Amino acid sequence: MSARLRIGELAESLGTSTKTLRFYERIGLLGSADRSGGGYRLYDAVAINQARLVVGLRRLGLTIDEIDGLLHEDAKLSLRQRLMALMDDKLRAVELDLSVMQGRRDDLAARHEALLMTPRDRAPNCVCEALPTACTCGRCAKR
Repeated sequence: MSARLRIGELAESLGTSTKTLRFYERIGLLGSADRSGGGYRLYDAVAINQARLVVGLRRLGLTIDEIDGLLHEDAKLSLRQRLMALMDDKLRAVELDLSVMQGRRDDLAARHEALLMTPRDRAPNCVCEALPTACTCGRCAKR
């Protein structure tokens, strides 16, 4: 990478678009780029590293607000410490979501199994075995 990159070169090197980089600049995640005589944005090593950081944080799944907080928060903790704390929170949330989804999956699998085990002499349109309530269809003995 050369010392100064134009926006297209930087976007390509980061696997993102120039539109994304302009957006990040507009909302303050990236500082204003220097301009060439022809008006092109030019990024020095500091700006390149900042862009790499922001794009990398987005790829981790952080929101714009979370990144803004990490970059602009006046805190006693280092960026690494703040990022670790944020990732801890995100991991806990994902683990909770996974637990809820596992419970839903288990419930759905049990209801599916109940339908599979429905006696063959049951009316073909009776799905009461899969429902969490007592039979109201009048087609089966489950009440």
